Amino acid sequence: MRIKSWTDADLAPEPAYNTTAVRFFPWKDVEEPAWGGAWVAVAPGERTTPHAHHEKEVYFVVEGAGVMRMGEEKQDVKFGDTIYVTPDLDHDLYNPGPGRLLFLTVWWDGDEEES
Repeated sequence: MRIKSWTDADLAPEPAYNTTAVRFFPWKDVEEPAWGGAWVAVAPGERTTPHAHHEKEVYFVVEGAGVMRMGEEKQDVKFGDTIYVTPDLDHDLYNPGPGRLLFLTVWWDGDEEES
């Protein structure tokens, strides 16, 4: 059995996204799959860097609340929300505070055909 644990001390700056994060991979003795994932924290008053990518992605909000923007659309999000991030659509996530916003993200290649 392989279990990978982390604490707040493991959150490392992700300057390209204006967050701190713990990525799932690399993971000792585990082959890296065709998908990626990370625990991501957004500090109070901060926003993830607006960006777009071809990968499909899902956010799972596990702590706090914020405002998700995809294109021109904005929506409040909170603990328990699952957000599908549309490929190639500019998006960001804002944390108005007062506490941190923590989400789990999983992404995979958006070029693959779905069955």
